[in-house]
Amino acid sequence: MKKTIFIIVFIIVLAFASLAYADRGVFPIMDADVYGPGQKAIIAWNGEIERLILSTDLYSNREVKVLEVIPFPSKPKVEAGSFSAFEVIQNLMKEKAPRAPIEKTMLEIVFHEKIGVHDVTIVKAENKEELINFMFNYISEFNVPQSLFTRGETVLEDYLNRGFHYWVFDLIDLNLEARSIEPLVYEFQSSFLYYPMKISSLAEGSTKITLYLITSEPINEDDLPAKMSLAKYFPINQPIQFQLSKEELSRIDVGCFNLFASLNNEFQAWLTVIKYEGELNNLDFDLEIFKSQLQCRLIKVAVDKNQYKLRETVNITVNFTHLTPGCFEIQVLHFHLINLEVYDSAGKLIQSWSWKVNEDFYKVVFWKPDKSGNYTIKAASFWNGEKLEVEDQLNITVLDLSEPGLKLQMNLYAGITFIVGMLIGFGVAYLFFKRKKKEETKKLNKAFNAILTFSL
Repeated sequence: MKKTIFIIVFIIVLAFASLAYADRGVFPIMDADVYGPGQKAIIAWNGEIERLILSTDLYSNREVKVLEVIPFPSKPKVEAGSFSAFEVIQNLMKEKAPRAPIEKTMLEIVFHEKIGVHDVTIVKAENKEELINFMFNYISEFNVPQSLFTRGETVLEDYLNRGFHYWVFDLIDLNLEARSIEPLVYEFQSSFLYYPMKISSLAEGSTKITLYLITSEPINEDDLPAKMSLAKYFPINQPIQFQLSKEELSRIDVGCFNLFASLNNEFQAWLTVIKYEGELNNLDFDLEIFKSQLQCRLIKVAVDKNQYKLRETVNITVNFTHLTPGCFEIQVLHFHLINLEVYDSAGKLIQSWSWKVNEDFYKVVFWKPDKSGNYTIKAASFWNGEKLEVEDQLNITVLDLSEPGLKLQMNLYAGITFIVGMLIGFGVAYLFFKRKKKEETKKLNKAFNAILTFSL
């Protein structure tokens, strides 16, 4: 089913620190504990442009400045946002709840106080050192030691290696009172829905992240990262998933609605709630959902026949289509790892080949089996060598004609084939001569009748 998935994600998370919830890196500008009692985000994605409305509830054990760091795959535009979208979502959640006894949901969005002061800077960084140097210089007036960033070097470098060269720095004043930070809206080019979670692994403690996804189709658990799951209404254990009308989506956010309004097909929007619960240091993934991924890439493995003799060369063809018609991707640094593997009937890997590609790929390899039996040949592509995209497989049989039992079997088969052929030949000859004799009899009768007629 070739349908592009358009997704909006509403995120409530706790931020960066011990026993704090998180979805992005928050660096305290002093040696003070920073807690995030609630972080809220709306992400709308139409396959080309992502719209991110981001708000955070933060407080500290003393007055302090906080630098929030968010990596982006391309340069974002920044504008002021509004809390109304979160309020609409909260009301819709209550309206759509099943009519059954349900205890108070843990999915409530709580606002403490609006703060409209943001000091936002966007930089483009090519390597870890210049990024850390910029961050250090950016906050040098606060007398922060550079060693404060040492722990985050590995995570920052990981994002840079994956092509995330645009970084947003949001400097925020905090005090002892918890408050909601007024939302900012980011729009940027992206070929996949993206939300940074891995950067939050810099913190310690446990977290609970709740995400509200709005898509043109219902989201299944198979579409999610392995460590995430569908959220459910309690106590009836029903997944939180329902359709939204145009009016409801427009009330949430006009900008998000416009992403769906541009679709040529009939309007359809589904709300699905997913969640993550666990330790912050287990956030070793980002939320990345690719549109029609299985349809946009294709891979095919083929051989010239299904049965081979022992040590006969098997010609294996791999054909990888990087982008099918109608699909596209932005120039984010990445590669596709093409794996070709041969397994025996016990599942043991016998032979393998690998290639890194960024375009259509066609390859023929040659393999000579040294043992008889059944083999499975598999081909697959992996995004950046990690996430499975597409795969294909086939089975072949290799025969050892030198084996006594097999030789007898082949001779018996040949003998039966010969006998059947002889019988068919005799049958055809019999029918031929019978027909010929019948025709000759007709001719004799005709001639005899002609003679009788002449005599009379």
